Amino acid sequence: MSTGHHAPDCAFCEVAAGTRPARVVAATADTLTFLPLDPVHPGHVLVVPRRHVADIWDLDEATAAAVGTAVLGAAHAVRAVHRPEGLNVIQSSGAVATQSVFHLHVHVVPRYTGDRMPRLWPEAAETDADRLEDSARRLRAALATPRNPALQHESLQHE
Repeated sequence: MSTGHHAPDCAFCEVAAGTRPARVVAATADTLTFLPLDPVHPGHVLVVPRRHVADIWDLDEATAAAVGTAVLGAAHAVRAVHRPEGLNVIQSSGAVATQSVFHLHVHVVPRYTGDRMPRLWPEAAETDADRLEDSARRLRAALATPRNPALQHESLQHE
């Protein structure tokens, strides 16, 4: 549920507040769907929560459900209007992951053969089976434990 909380100097909070123009294509009580300033091509939209949520780790389950529903709606609309060959749904959290606006947003990007989007995944590389097993074991344990927002970030760092 939207709390109406907005962060100062946040472009997407300004869009949500109606103080910054945007090409809004859908709006709910909790989300907005609009065209980015520099879309990859027509049909590329952003889905954002109306309240300020910095990244995926700041996201509560109710807002996540609202954003997910809006993303699904956007995906179907993009397919109906633009008939892409494929679709990317991209959410980046943190500067190292290419997040440039620190208000959670999900890109819904129609894809076409030979379009200008770069390759998203690296070439295959050798993996260390022991490290993968350790990661799987630790992730299973973390997922079996109720989330604790006070959990130390350092304990989740990879080795």
